[in-house]
Amino acid sequence: MKNAYFSRQIFFVFNQFAIICYLGYMAVQNDYIGQNFLIHFLLLSLLIFDAEYISYKNVKNNKTLNHFALLLLLLGWQFLLYLFDFRPLSDTVSTVLLPVCFYQSIYFVQVFLFQESAYRGQKTLLAFLKATCIMAVLCFFLSDRAFFAAYQIQVLFSTVALIVAGIIQRKRIAFVAKSQRKWLLFSGVLVFLPLICYITAFHKNAAYLENLGSYIPVMLTFVTIHNIVFQYRPQQAQFLALPGGNLALLAFVGLAGFFGIAYLFKIPLMAIFMGIHIAMLLVLIFNVLLYVRVCSHPTDYNNAADRQHFYAYSLEQIKREEKLRKDFSNYLHDDILQDLLSIKNMIRKAEQPEVKQLLLDTLTELNSSIRFQMQSYHPTLIKSLTLKENIQSLLDSLSDNHSAAIRLDCDADIFLVEPYNMLVYRMIKELTTNALKHAGATVICVLLIQENGHITLKVTDNGKGFKPYTYQAGTHQGLSSIREQVSLLNGTMNIHPTAGGGTTITISMPMNGGDSYESFISR
Repeated sequence: MKNAYFSRQIFFVFNQFAIICYLGYMAVQNDYIGQNFLIHFLLLSLLIFDAEYISYKNVKNNKTLNHFALLLLLLGWQFLLYLFDFRPLSDTVSTVLLPVCFYQSIYFVQVFLFQESAYRGQKTLLAFLKATCIMAVLCFFLSDRAFFAAYQIQVLFSTVALIVAGIIQRKRIAFVAKSQRKWLLFSGVLVFLPLICYITAFHKNAAYLENLGSYIPVMLTFVTIHNIVFQYRPQQAQFLALPGGNLALLAFVGLAGFFGIAYLFKIPLMAIFMGIHIAMLLVLIFNVLLYVRVCSHPTDYNNAADRQHFYAYSLEQIKREEKLRKDFSNYLHDDILQDLLSIKNMIRKAEQPEVKQLLLDTLTELNSSIRFQMQSYHPTLIKSLTLKENIQSLLDSLSDNHSAAIRLDCDADIFLVEPYNMLVYRMIKELTTNALKHAGATVICVLLIQENGHITLKVTDNGKGFKPYTYQAGTHQGLSSIREQVSLLNGTMNIHPTAGGGTTITISMPMNGGDSYESFISR
């Protein structure tokens, strides 16, 4: 993980160096950026700087954040090359990148919106997006007319397909919009207010407004995603004494002063932006050197001074997580696997058929136990399946292993945001397994409903049931754990006997979407 992070930071250093070299080459060729492209260059620079910031913060190597950073970088380069489209090579590359950027943007937005979970119509949508993108790129090599026709078809048809998918999944989109409305509104103000001021100032000069419309959806979308992702900050001492708002104000005043000096002394606009990107290159190099230093010098997390460093804090968190994984791995290796090895050795020495069969049965049971515990420790939802399909697959497996009839009743389009999808999946597994093993149930009904942000889970079985005081005594640790989790989520859990024998367990809890993306990004 550390090597991957270091390699990614080096990549961004070389990328920043490539931008400076590209701008320098254009300056040598006497190709300068006019004042009418000032806002364009500021916006594309923000995309590139944001990509570098996201990569800097992503010490845990979260693949969603990696995807986000690389997409911002791709968009930044496309906009940069477009500013010099009078150069044949720049024009060719920027034009080819148009359908690629459009496809990658929509692909990432739907991944982020649905938190990498499958949904009805996903395969068709992605296949359509990919096909139209490939068609547009191939048409580029035929003629300009064919390319722009194919690109317009890609934009039109892909937008329609996305709208149709949004209508089908409107409940989820409405839930996310409602839970993240604060950041949607803040992003809208952050993007539109400066642009309105800019348009008001230069509305009489068409050159200053050229192609500005292409930046608005890009900036609005990715500023919103950025705000949602980084609304959660680790609880640590800050390395800088000033809060982020004051730092942003200082940066704005500094840039304004810098541009004012450049205007007074007739410094070319290209020189200004090259200076800004050189400063960013130095920041990236500084971060790489700091990262190397922190990695090479052990820190004491109990020391408040060490906690002030972002890298020291992040690496300590990673170290703790790796320790948990190591402890669990050691448990499997030192205890379970050693027992398996001993059993295998006993099998070779066993002469009596009944002893050999007993050992084989024990081995099989131990193997099943390990798999069950590992799945309980960290259950895996198959990303290519919807939530209902994942739960159905789990219940089918339990039904086959215990020769029982397990029926699932839930909508095909049911969705649960992170981390409720994993929690409910784990609860269903625990409750059905208890009914099969401890209650001797042969018929189980699982009902799962999510309406208006409220989750209801009901598991009914025809087993022998159990007395209330037995549960209260703590002999059912799985149920106690579930009750504790439900209580922490402001929910309720009720257990009552079913008419004619058996037990019904009903869990009801609200689904809080405000913290959903914290779990999604941190997993």
